[in-house]
Amino acid sequence: MSKKINLLDQTTSNQIAAGEVVEKPASVVKELVENALDAGADQIDVTIFAGGTEFIRVKDNGSGMDEENARMAVLRHATSKILKADDLLTLHTLGFRGEALPSIASVSHFSLLTREPGAEFGTSLTLDGGENMEVEPMGCDVGTTITVKDLFYNVPARRKFLRTVNTEGRYISEVITHMALSRPDVHFTLTHNDKEVINTPGSGDVADTISALYGGEVTKQLLTVDHEQDGIQVKGYISRPTLLKGTRTWQTLFVNGRSINNRMVSKAIDHAYQSQIPKAGFPFAVLNILVDTHSIDINVHPQKSEIKFGDESAVYRAVYHALCKALTQPMAGRPEAGNTLAAAMPALAEEPQPAHVGLVKEEAPLFTGGDRGREGRNQSFGSSTFASSSFPKNPAFGQQVWKTPDVTQEERENLYAAQRRDEYAPNSSQPLPSAYEAPLAQSQGEPGEALPQGTSGVDVIWPLGQVDRVFIIAQSETALYLIDQHAAHERIMYDRFIRQQQEIPSQQLLIPLFLNVTKQDVDAVEEYREEFLKLGVDAEPAGETVLRVSALPADVEGSQAEGFIDDILKLLSENKTIRPSDLREEVLHYAACHSAIRAGEILNIRQMRQVILELLNTEHPFTCPHGRPCMIKLTSQELYHMFKRT
Repeated sequence: MSKKINLLDQTTSNQIAAGEVVEKPASVVKELVENALDAGADQIDVTIFAGGTEFIRVKDNGSGMDEENARMAVLRHATSKILKADDLLTLHTLGFRGEALPSIASVSHFSLLTREPGAEFGTSLTLDGGENMEVEPMGCDVGTTITVKDLFYNVPARRKFLRTVNTEGRYISEVITHMALSRPDVHFTLTHNDKEVINTPGSGDVADTISALYGGEVTKQLLTVDHEQDGIQVKGYISRPTLLKGTRTWQTLFVNGRSINNRMVSKAIDHAYQSQIPKAGFPFAVLNILVDTHSIDINVHPQKSEIKFGDESAVYRAVYHALCKALTQPMAGRPEAGNTLAAAMPALAEEPQPAHVGLVKEEAPLFTGGDRGREGRNQSFGSSTFASSSFPKNPAFGQQVWKTPDVTQEERENLYAAQRRDEYAPNSSQPLPSAYEAPLAQSQGEPGEALPQGTSGVDVIWPLGQVDRVFIIAQSETALYLIDQHAAHERIMYDRFIRQQQEIPSQQLLIPLFLNVTKQDVDAVEEYREEFLKLGVDAEPAGETVLRVSALPADVEGSQAEGFIDDILKLLSENKTIRPSDLREEVLHYAACHSAIRAGEILNIRQMRQVILELLNTEHPFTCPHGRPCMIKLTSQELYHMFKRT
């Protein structure tokens, strides 16, 4: 015999519905703050105790309500946001279902105090578990104040699944953070257990809000994002690749001002930072994607935290290109006095351009062959070949000594050029190129063109020497630069490779290399043979467990061939299925790493100049392709602070 079907009473149905809308105290705060924003509030104060489990109060200075609307607000599906389903296509408010207040009231001791502008008295409304409504007039400020006490007191099954007080408090803090970032024109405060946790300025500037939430040091690392493509606008801020977190906690995404989670947008961020950050790192991002409301569906999640796009690929492209555009100007986020390295970064074109070879215009090469400090190793570098040289040393310290008197900028540059001519090319049979006398600087003009002396608008950088044969030390008038020579050259080589849209030039080995490998390795190489050929690698089976390698990328030395192939085989064994684009990316990483100059190799001043010049001409000069830093800047202000000279 079938059981009788019963119609649930209003209180029970509200409590069941509350399970979807009110998951935890943070859900309550989110819904109440969204209502406050929809009411036009420009100041919202949130107070909680015990992580919001015992007490939540949200006070705003919005439009308020009269008694009739206050009574209607706590009824299910009562809303002022829409009248019919078609209104969802033009929705600009955060709320629209009319479920939040009745759901919250059904699982708490709920009170509402509200007054419209011009009204003599406000309205006080109280509910206990959604029942026993009491309404009375009361004096109060314009706006609405909602208080929620003892959340889930009548639903013990839900209450026992709440986290610790600190964890629930952190969730609420994250909600207010997202709301404040979406509406920088609103002054938000959050007080937890009588301690102020958040206080935003409400100035309307997103950067000011970021500074209030994350601190001034984060703000200094920001890059501005402002891009429009296919009718989609992407605005906000992202961090330089050097500012990372272990999770996506610092990535905040909005669509038309609504905080959302979207895997496709997150993937676009990851791809834009590819080859700049470690795989385990996540950059800071606050992005607002502005799209036509007809092209999205926001009614797909109980908490409205997910969204459907009509054309996800268009949104992906817009976000990806917006971030790539911002990342090509890594010093230009919020300009500081004396910060002019941005002028050294070429703008990113929509499509990669061919790499420039020989970045310094010259009649004769800067370096003319020679040993790199390891027998038999000559490394191509632009139009030059690195040659070992020894520096004049201070016998006491084993370091090069430079003494520069108090001189003007122009005199210093002339003195620098004269010193370098005398110290490093006294017996040269060829005259030094004129570019060698110019300051070490690049502009957005002709790539590789050295600027004339006295050029303003760019930092002039002088290489000073090496530390431990690993790091290049350089200086400008306003900063000190520490450069990892291997990581810097790896970035240079990687950018040169990545700009090759077609096949990468390869070099035939005089004697083919035969490698003993596993049968799985042979099968993998055979499967991806065409892709390998495009990458300059000619490898083919020469037996069931033998590979014959007859060509490698032109910049990979023969002595590095076996290690290079081993790395590729390891990559294929770790990834059972890999896209050709990902394979190309990884092979370019390996090729750049193996062809770069090594730590421990001696460089002379000319070679250091060449490294810095070519590094400044890359799109991402501050990180290597694996995401490690390759250039660190210490400003004069930071140096003064380090030495307590404030």
